[in-house]
Amino acid sequence: MNKQPIVIRIEIILKNISFLLAPIKELFYGIKSNTIPWQYCACWMAASSFILLLRIDHFLISHSRFKSLYPYYSPLYKLYAFSFATLGFWTWAWVQVKKRKEKLSKLTAAFKNAGLESKIGRLPNLISDFSLDPIIRKMRVTNAGFPLSKFQEQAKYLDAELGIYIDLIKEDREARTIDIIYSHFPMANEVPYVPDEASKSLEYIVGRTRAYTLTTNFRDTPHLLVAGQTGGGKSTFLRQLILNIHLNSKSTKFLLIDLKGGLEFSLFENRKQFVVVPSVLAAVEELKSIDKILDERMTLLKAHQCKDLESYNRKNEAAKAVYLDRQMIVVDEAAEMFLAGHHAKSKDVQIARGILSRIARQGRAVGVHLVIATQRPDSRSLDPQVKANLTGVLCFQMMNDASSIAVLGNGRATDLPKIPGRAIWKNGIEMLEVQTPILTVEEAERFLGPSEKPKKNGLSSAIDPESSFTADMKSKKEDYRSPQE
Repeated sequence: MNKQPIVIRIEIILKNISFLLAPIKELFYGIKSNTIPWQYCACWMAASSFILLLRIDHFLISHSRFKSLYPYYSPLYKLYAFSFATLGFWTWAWVQVKKRKEKLSKLTAAFKNAGLESKIGRLPNLISDFSLDPIIRKMRVTNAGFPLSKFQEQAKYLDAELGIYIDLIKEDREARTIDIIYSHFPMANEVPYVPDEASKSLEYIVGRTRAYTLTTNFRDTPHLLVAGQTGGGKSTFLRQLILNIHLNSKSTKFLLIDLKGGLEFSLFENRKQFVVVPSVLAAVEELKSIDKILDERMTLLKAHQCKDLESYNRKNEAAKAVYLDRQMIVVDEAAEMFLAGHHAKSKDVQIARGILSRIARQGRAVGVHLVIATQRPDSRSLDPQVKANLTGVLCFQMMNDASSIAVLGNGRATDLPKIPGRAIWKNGIEMLEVQTPILTVEEAERFLGPSEKPKKNGLSSAIDPESSFTADMKSKKEDYRSPQE
């Protein structure tokens, strides 16, 4: 007589136990992640309790050929009543078991094709998969010994294999798990500018993910780097950022350094809160004024024992002391600022580098914020000390991996689709793909209203709006222009 080996019998028993425990695991994950459809399960429980209370089930079974199966014995009846009342939960759990089995099959193939199989044949294992909202889902898998960077590198293969759109991949190093935030829906190719979506002071719209509008502010992200090749959407993004900050914070002063000759920021000229300069020489003179503002504000904050601009304004509000306005410096085509040549002398470049580096390091505390836009993010065209202090990064499509790595630390910007306004937002470890809003020049002019000639052409001093070093800015305007203009 042939007998199965004891090991095979044990394996069969364990598989059966695992099969029976599967719905219990799904219920546990469902409760933990709050993905169980409670309303439907509760409705079934109420209806089944009503049926049991009136013994409708007994009446129906006793008039069928299954009447001998009715559990009259008390312990069996209690088990039967419990199972019948909770049938909604068990049905949901078994459906999840089936979905998990199908998804595991797809994931196994996807992980193998993406090169996420270790030398000993180990693959990431699915832990849970549930919805965060009607559009976005979150899949958690074991890392199978692979670092987060490996999953991020293979993201494009995973979403192609699984037929999904991955927004974000992050890790829990202690738990050795990877979270994949994804959607079954593509991202919009155009997003209109809606100022009400970011209506708080110093707040602006970064862009739209597949599920929500992403916003941030200059208190949480004091300085910003905007990078990307020509035509990617940098100028449109800067336009809506400047406008949105202006609409929400009317007292904020703007120094717009437009090294394309003043073309991109021309709509902001001749407006009280804006100073637009078209050359490096003009920018250096204005930055010297900002450098003085930094000195004055640092001295003032120390004298009043305040750690930052907000605490100073709150402390001196009752005393009606001088209110310190926010200052916003926006540099478009920063490479022209940092490279000596026909646009600027080496001495001017060094001065500009030093002041911008100081703003990036000390500006947050005194309310001076820096936004730098560039096509070329390498060390020659963007000072490393300045770049290191630009906490927020928005990167549009890049020509090659080297440029993308210089900005983001990886090649994701190279893989972006050729859609104007599509970018990667990076803030700390967070990295999201967004579609930035469209704002035309005509729409921006409608929001700004008619322009008017300002009385002075320089940024106001932090201490005295009529200080001497800003009062003569207007008279120096013509001297700022480079010989080529």
